[in-house]
Amino acid sequence: MTSMSSPAPARPGTFFAPRRLGHVNLWVDNLGVSETFYRDVCGLKVEFWEPDLQATFLGTGHTPHDLGMMKTTGGVDRYGRNGLLQLPGTIGLKPGLNHLAWELENEAALVQAWRRLNAACVPLDLTVDHQVAHSVYLFDPDHNYNEFYCDTVKDWRSVLSGEMELLTSTWDPDAAEPSTVGLYDDAPVLRRVDGASVQPRRITHAVLKTPRFDAMLDFYTRIGGLQVVHRAAGIAYLGASVAAYPYNLVLVAGDQAQYHHAAFELDDEAALDAALAALRARGITPERVVDVPWKHALFLRDPDGQYSEWYVRRAATPAPLPADPDAAWLA
Repeated sequence: MTSMSSPAPARPGTFFAPRRLGHVNLWVDNLGVSETFYRDVCGLKVEFWEPDLQATFLGTGHTPHDLGMMKTTGGVDRYGRNGLLQLPGTIGLKPGLNHLAWELENEAALVQAWRRLNAACVPLDLTVDHQVAHSVYLFDPDHNYNEFYCDTVKDWRSVLSGEMELLTSTWDPDAAEPSTVGLYDDAPVLRRVDGASVQPRRITHAVLKTPRFDAMLDFYTRIGGLQVVHRAAGIAYLGASVAAYPYNLVLVAGDQAQYHHAAFELDDEAALDAALAALRARGITPERVVDVPWKHALFLRDPDGQYSEWYVRRAATPAPLPADPDAAWLA
């Protein structure tokens, strides 16, 4: 849908007001191998890629991508358009989380949040123009990278498709009057990958383990604008504003900071059963299968050893025990 309205207001004392988790971006060692896995096994369609940035972007159709992948830097700087140092060689030295991306209502909401952050002297990293989105980047207390963005093009496939030259350049949020038009699509045509073992609908949430639980909870509620929808000691479920996503981030207390996984929703139980059968036919054994009152899920390990979840939501409230070492799997 396209809507024009006042910026979605942040709650008092907060900065951003995200609608949903738009995508997760990963560092990977072998871009081609990871692309094949997430396309042919996991069913994410390759939408576009940037050879010079060494990046591939895959999705289901809800946004320009549900999953981005960038080849590890090997300590070498990578540049975007017009000389922008987009990926310093000091980051991305091993596979893992690159960033979480949070979709905002419109550009005015993003610019207003950016202004409030600057006024409050909250440290920021980059503000960039991705040609289909404007973005503000900053780190959480565990040094996970976060992108808060707004769409700037409604028909993003008219801009992004197949092999692309470098996309990203700097963006000055004060350069022009920000738009109040919401350019996200709440009723997209889904893209399927024929023959893939799994057929996902959309990314819904990510799970982070943290030794700084209180500081992380403060960051994602006060800075990130997420709301606690369910909480027990050592575990919190945080949601954005779109009701179709019951939660978008799960924080689990742990001994060290760790990106645990991203979760992708399937259509129904039949789709999950079909995925399990298709994986067996390929000789692929899921890392874990979880069957509890609040979800039925399978977990896969990608070529770099990173986990992903493919699940069907059930009606019960999530209830993992906070001290359970399996809490991150059950979240």
